[in-house]
Amino acid sequence: VVQSCVLPDMFKSTYESITKGNPMWNELSVPTSKLYSWDPSSTYIHEPPYFKNMTMAPPGPHSVKDAYCLLNFGDSITTDHISPAGSIHKDSPAAKYLLERGVDRKDFNSYGSRRGNDEVMARGTFANIRLVNKLLKGEVGPKTIHIPTGEKLYVFDAAT
Repeated sequence: VVQSCVLPDMFKSTYESITKGNPMWNELSVPTSKLYSWDPSSTYIHEPPYFKNMTMAPPGPHSVKDAYCLLNFGDSITTDHISPAGSIHKDSPAAKYLLERGVDRKDFNSYGSRRGNDEVMARGTFANIRLVNKLLKGEVGPKTIHIPTGEKLYVFDAAT
């Protein structure tokens, strides 16, 4: 059936015009710059700071001093616990960040939709509401104990 129905001319006629686009696509204005023009007010796409002043010769490793345990997990940790893709909880550090930038709660969307914003994703790391941190003795949620104060905080707040 494939031999008689899928013919080379079918592909040729489809793909020879594929790069021509359509009138609506062709009418879009396109910046002439070769570099992406970051919009500093965007809450979806944000220029990450680690690209600024980056060189081809990385500085190399350095010592870690005065570090504390931030989280303690068992064997059931998943990538969704580490970097959730679901909804942004209304009281989370990511929600606070978005509210400070004028985003209404109804427009928070999800971590998955805001993966292009390092500020949102840093605040969303370990923000899964089903996270089980052994430092909290069985309590479920995206919090930890801040060492040395002993205060219970969102993971992002304890880490910064």
